[in-house]
Amino acid sequence: MTAELLLALFCIGATLLFLGLRRALIHRTEQAVRRAGVTLLAERDALEARANELEAMQAEIEALRAKLAELSAHRLVLSRRGSRRVTASRRFIHEIGRPEPGRHRFTFRLRMLPGYGDRAEAKAVLHPAIWRFENEALVWSADFAAAQMLTRSIFHEAVGVGVTAPAPTGNAAEAEAAAP
Repeated sequence: MTAELLLALFCIGATLLFLGLRRALIHRTEQAVRRAGVTLLAERDALEARANELEAMQAEIEALRAKLAELSAHRLVLSRRGSRRVTASRRFIHEIGRPEPGRHRFTFRLRMLPGYGDRAEAKAVLHPAIWRFENEALVWSADFAAAQMLTRSIFHEAVGVGVTAPAPTGNAAEAEAAAP
């Protein structure tokens, strides 16, 4: 064999060796890419599952926000009702006279006359804020006519107060028991 033939065989062998090594490197890289692809697919599936969980949580949060808005509106309604109950249960009692033997207790309901609260001088006589509540005059007097006259002389239309006159509520025994 001649040197040229050996050189040709060496070149062919080196080329085949180079192609074999190249093919092995390509095969190894291809396997690494496949493994990375499988890993990426698994991560994508995990991320997709988390995204679905987050969407479900976000929908749950929106439902809870809607429920919270509904409950706060309900709470507002209840607090308004409660304040109405408190307003209805509060009473201002204006006591005239004092319990003594021979005096009876008479109760008169008081109300502000319509339109009187709009006047400028109304606040100087009786503050309009108390008229949101129930107002009563508790009068200690010997008889109903005297109690009515006394009440109407103190709470009259000039000060913007109307008086209703119910039947007497007290008796002589109550008056004597309450007397100091």
